[in-house]
Amino acid sequence: TSIMKRYHRQLNQGRKEVASIMNADNRVFLPGYGKLGFMLQLKSLIDPSYFRVEEQLNRGMAMRFAKKLIKETPNRSINKGSELAFYNAVDNIFNYREGEIETRHDHSFSYRHRNRNLYPYHDCTAQERSGLINMLFHETVRPDGERKIQANPHFFTDWNLALFQMTNSDLLEIDDRKRLIKYLRRNVPIAYFPGEYIQQELENFVLQPIRSRLGLPLTDELTKDDLIKMGDQIEPVYIFCQEKRLGRWYTYNDLSRYLRNDAEKELRILYKSGLLRLIKTKQWTVGIHFAQLGTKALACLNDIRDRQGFLITYGDNPAMMTDIVDIDRFHIGKADKEMVAHILGISKNSGFIQFVPAGVRTTLAYPTPIQTAKDFHELLKSTLYRKVKKSIGERKILEAFKKDAEQNGSPAKKVLEGLVSKSKKDKDELVTYSYVSGVYKDGLPWSGVLTRARTGQANLGWKFGVRATNGAPKKVTDFIREFESEKKRGKPQIAWNGGYILNAELVGKLGIPESYIGSPLGLIMSSETLHSIPLFNKPALLIQSNGQLAISRVNSSKGLTISSGSARINFTSDGYNPERELSIPTYYDLLYDGDHINEKDKYIVRLAGNRIKEVIPPGHDKLEIIPVGLTLAIPKDEYPNSWKEGMSLKLDLSDFPDMVAAIEAGPMLIGNGKVCIDMEKEGWKRAHSINTQAARIDYTDMRGPKIAVGLSSSGDLYVLTINGRIRESVGATHQDMAEILLKKGIVSAMGFDPGGSSTLVVGNQVLNISPYNPDFEQDVYSLQPVPRGVSNVVIGWTE
Repeated sequence: TSIMKRYHRQLNQGRKEVASIMNADNRVFLPGYGKLGFMLQLKSLIDPSYFRVEEQLNRGMAMRFAKKLIKETPNRSINKGSELAFYNAVDNIFNYREGEIETRHDHSFSYRHRNRNLYPYHDCTAQERSGLINMLFHETVRPDGERKIQANPHFFTDWNLALFQMTNSDLLEIDDRKRLIKYLRRNVPIAYFPGEYIQQELENFVLQPIRSRLGLPLTDELTKDDLIKMGDQIEPVYIFCQEKRLGRWYTYNDLSRYLRNDAEKELRILYKSGLLRLIKTKQWTVGIHFAQLGTKALACLNDIRDRQGFLITYGDNPAMMTDIVDIDRFHIGKADKEMVAHILGISKNSGFIQFVPAGVRTTLAYPTPIQTAKDFHELLKSTLYRKVKKSIGERKILEAFKKDAEQNGSPAKKVLEGLVSKSKKDKDELVTYSYVSGVYKDGLPWSGVLTRARTGQANLGWKFGVRATNGAPKKVTDFIREFESEKKRGKPQIAWNGGYILNAELVGKLGIPESYIGSPLGLIMSSETLHSIPLFNKPALLIQSNGQLAISRVNSSKGLTISSGSARINFTSDGYNPERELSIPTYYDLLYDGDHINEKDKYIVRLAGNRIKEVIPPGHDKLEIIPVGLTLAIPKDEYPNSWKEGMSLKLDLSDFPDMVAAIEAGPMLIGNGKVCIDMEKEGWKRAHSINTQAARIDYTDMRGPKIAVGLSSSGDLYVLTINGRIRESVGATHQDMAEILLKKGIVSAMGFDPGGSSTLVVGNQVLNISPYNPDFEQDVYSLQPVPRGVSNVVIGWTE
């Protein structure tokens, strides 16, 4: 307990100093793969049981690292009792907990375990956890002894070859050697974080850069006289190395002893002259951890940044840990871990020499990336990049990348296209959008897209409609293609997924026939045809005959008419959810409090949408309400004999004149310019609603992917999607969505079917990031996002 608390204090005590070398106002710095409390493998997000595999992999990774520390301790025989105490302490990391978490997340391990337990290690990345294990190692085993560095004569002939050899791989999938060599020759300070091949690294990143700046040919030896002539004009190289022992990595004492006594003459000269400087760090972790460097080391790093210097790291862990630091950097290594390979977007065991501009995060939206480090690397070598570079210069491009990364988090290609696309102004476009991002009060990040459609301007010819499928779910883009193929309408401009439906998983849980799969769970109207009536008191997007849009809570309490052919039955408001048996036709929606209905002398008709699923003749016992659609109770003498199971009926509501299309979803987020979330009033906490919503009651305080639609005072339509289940975004609660929209001036807003169903399309481009790919079995780690199929959509077009 004491070590855990001490370590977490150390993680947090350097946060303010770290803030000076990175802009984290709208994003979160991630020193590693991602927080251990969240699932990072694609299959864990989709397969409800696979998270246990990922948890065991995390435990195994921790124990392997612990064993590695034991094995690599220099010059020390370790007592077996101390070794056992150390392993037990590492195992206890996963058992130690402190209270409960306040806000749950639908891709967290605690959510999968259906609890709120707060495990402190969940706030660490895998790399940060290595520091905790190392601290436990020092407390229980107390390693000491030096690790001697053997001096080797240098045989440098060519930087290209030397850098390639340093990756220890046969293939370089990210190869920025040309840029790195250019940077090494610049007379700017270098911050270098060493790896395990110290001799080669000192040669390539210290000696040869300084020799190059001095203009020395390969055949000439560097001498004190060379430094006397030009030394005060040469910027130094700073080596940052940890004070505490960490396996086979060299400490500050190891390196200083080597450079004073055993290194080659040229390195000793550079060290004594101050052109090679050692910076002692306080970090316990593998790789590089800015918050653990210590005040003096961070001050030095700030100075290097201010003097236009750059940073070099060696190894796969530091490549994952510099994240959004505001310094140009280069990462050199080999992707021998699956997670590293997938985050970089390269094959396992391939090498990388990667350039990352200041302030930029190259891999976006892991584990369903919309951009990988390799994508970013290839973009910088593309024809488009060369074209923009020729036009405005590379410096302005990199500044644009940094500015957008700090404020929005857009893919780099989108930023680059924005630098050359001047043909249209935002004010002239029918639909505009921007990437948005931020940080919640609890320090966790969110990101998404905010879209505005200029529907408040009457002369633009806007039309909206609702589309539904009776068959298998389809992607929103498939609905759009069908719409376009009809050719009798205008051009689709914007589309998003609609309301809630009964999916196969819920049908299985409810124990009802498979024919109910895909049944709507609320109001659906398209082309003036009512396909399903309101079943609760949830909000709907209402599309009027004059083209205007409105958002309002809807229910069926004022009565309805159901007909087929000449048969017609009126259900008045008196027959709505009756508490006792009545002689008139009655109807029960999902706000009905009872579990059963007791109208033995009536025909019972179960509807899902507008289709008859079951007809039960009089003489039955009391019947259980199925939490899906409408239940009708019709007197014998009024029942139409033509009504049979499987047929469709015509529905008419008494309360919605001049409506041509509508879709119910919810909850209501904003009304009259104020947050108005009321889960009780809308029926979300009723038993029938809980049974038919996958997220159930808990998603009032659950962050995940969300989508919401709002209207401004001028009548413009806004669609906000907040990504979830990715490294850059934990998602949103409904309260979060409301607060984000309020800041944009929205006066009324509602949510739509959230989670993996959330899909926003402008033109033919999917803008949000789906945390889903149906081929997840082929690659459990990561795949590009693919929108999930849905049963209904809203499409806006212009004629």
